[in-house]
Amino acid sequence: MAQAVKYASSNGDSRTVQHATDLIFEIGLALGADSASDSAGLPLGLLDEAADIIEQVAGRIETDGWSVCPCGEDHGQTEADARVPGVLRGDAELIRKIRAKGDA
Repeated sequence: MAQAVKYASSNGDSRTVQHATDLIFEIGLALGADSASDSAGLPLGLLDEAADIIEQVAGRIETDGWSVCPCGEDHGQTEADARVPGVLRGDAELIRKIRAKGDA
């Protein structure tokens, strides 16, 4: 989620930044609600939304040329930007697997 926020912020998408940071905050509240427990109850809708945002940002990197550094100068970000969508999609897939266990 933090990587999605960084890309959205660097590319001027304040709506995605706000939505993703709201989700990060809500997930943090759920995780911290019972700090004595080894597990946390997360609303499954939060996981769905997180996975969707991560997927959307991966797509924007690929189709809209979003970059972690959109200044136009080459800082080696082109190679990093090319790898990030796959990593983000892997994160979204992991979230969906965790979410599916919650349905079981």
